[in-house]
Amino acid sequence: MIKFLVLFAAIIIAQFPGSAPALAQSVDAVPPISVEIKKRKIVGARTIRVKQGDQVNLQWKTDEKAELHLHGYNIETNVAPGKPASMNFTAKATGRFPVTSHGFGDGHGHSALIYIEVFPK
Repeated sequence: MIKFLVLFAAIIIAQFPGSAPALAQSVDAVPPISVEIKKRKIVGARTIRVKQGDQVNLQWKTDEKAELHLHGYNIETNVAPGKPASMNFTAKATGRFPVTSHGFGDGHGHSALIYIEVFPK
């Protein structure tokens, strides 16, 4: 009977590879992607590429007050000098999604700052 239980346990364990199943990944465990805006432009690459199902943690810094909007995911955040902001989401929808600013400082303007490209698994 013990041999049967050991064999049964080995078969069950083999069905779940990895030492510890990760059912949900906390935002703290997701490596942040730092994005900086200076003089109303992105510093560095203007495209971020991820895979469908990835957890995304965008960390924003800016030199001017603005409202940011990730189109397609309908996520908005406010960012200001000395007040970083974050956008955390699961990349469910595939495609190319702009992050736009809804006004810098004066509240006017609507321009794409950066693009998030989500590729199928």
